[in-house]
Amino acid sequence: MSERKPVLLYFYPGLSSFVVKDLQLMEQQYEVRHMGFLPSKKWKTPFTWFGQLLFLLRHIWEADILVCMFAGYHSFFPALFGKTGQKPTLIMAGGTDCVSFPSINYGCFSKPVLGTFTKWSYHLAAHIAPVHEKLVWQEYTYQPNDYPYQGFRYHCPGLKTPHTVVYNGYNPTAWLPASGVTRKPKSFLTVCAGLHMRFTQKLKGIDLILEAARQLPDAVFTIVGAPEGYRFPDQPENLTLLPLMPLADLRAVYSAHFFYLQLSLSEGFPNALSESMLCGCVPIVSHVAGMPDIVGDSGYVLPKKDPTLLAQLLKKAIADAKAIDGLKCRERIATHFPAIKREQALLQLLHTLRK
Repeated sequence: MSERKPVLLYFYPGLSSFVVKDLQLMEQQYEVRHMGFLPSKKWKTPFTWFGQLLFLLRHIWEADILVCMFAGYHSFFPALFGKTGQKPTLIMAGGTDCVSFPSINYGCFSKPVLGTFTKWSYHLAAHIAPVHEKLVWQEYTYQPNDYPYQGFRYHCPGLKTPHTVVYNGYNPTAWLPASGVTRKPKSFLTVCAGLHMRFTQKLKGIDLILEAARQLPDAVFTIVGAPEGYRFPDQPENLTLLPLMPLADLRAVYSAHFFYLQLSLSEGFPNALSESMLCGCVPIVSHVAGMPDIVGDSGYVLPKKDPTLLAQLLKKAIADAKAIDGLKCRERIATHFPAIKREQALLQLLHTLRK
């Protein structure tokens, strides 16, 4: 008979691609019993909590460890049950659960009730695994409308829960430049779910991209993530909107563009940025969280949210294009952030917490 795998309870706010990847990763060594926290309306949150309580009461006795993707409403009861039942709870901090941007009402800590449950979760957890050091504590200088510092330790003063940084990881063989696709010169791409919402446009820097398209009429800009038939008011002629598409189709879109733009006000460790670099795109990012570290010397960083500065930076990138090697961008992700590194680090951390 094969030895019984230890039982891991996994909680998440949505079944995104990175949640699925971690689920598959943990199933290598654990019997994973998982539950999403997905109330269709805010007023249904108590009912979702009740379902989570029933799940915990059923499984906590057999559990060896609990894992939460992000902190928030969904992590409070797992962390509480783990603390009282002496079962370690690991919270994997990803971005929104580490910041507060009241100017756009973004981040768990910008909302008093959600921020409280997030703080309680971090205090109750046995360990925190942020995807980048900048989510722990960072000086924030990209725009002046919010806090001068960000990170879960800034917003949770006195927090004693230890942490270990576990970077996101990517499979270089799954993200290759598409064969037979010609990369357009002076082409800029970004991927943005929820593109039609003004909040998302502000968060993801779409306002800057629209202005840049107007200032660089000889360049071409593409944004993936538009609902069918959607257009911006006074949309520039050199801007094309594409609908959200399966990950498998994105590879060809990345490979058809020279530059990838990620000009967000806040990020954790953006997947699209890393995937585009693996496909040979040259990154241009805002000076936010871990993005300058991800890009390293293989791309460009916008130091301040300023349309004039951005236009100057894009013109410089276009002028440098002949000397830019997209393989360097790919090598940056493949070397520093391969999937195997995350796999080894996360499994080792889970093993250590169970001791």
